[in-house]
Amino acid sequence: MTTSFPKLAQKGRLKFDKVREKHLLLLPEKVVVLNETAASILALCDGNESVHTITEKMRSSLKSENLPDFEVMQADITKFILQMVDEGWVVMQDSRIKEL
Repeated sequence: MTTSFPKLAQKGRLKFDKVREKHLLLLPEKVVVLNETAASILALCDGNESVHTITEKMRSSLKSENLPDFEVMQADITKFILQMVDEGWVVMQDSRIKEL
């Protein structure tokens, strides 16, 4: 899973609503309001970054000295991405496909 490359589904689009100051995931006939963390993770789901790399980038963006363990953070991000896959909002590309 950590060598898979998640990508926002073609039907989805991320947008920041300036009026409401909310991150949104726009889908056909549906709008999902995202928190800052979810929006940041989904923004990195472009098919070019592995789950491992997404975790590294998210971790480096945190300014806290008490960061969670890398493996714990990666497990949480993996769980979130898999939920997005189950919803059909993210698709996974295998690392072998990425290399072609």
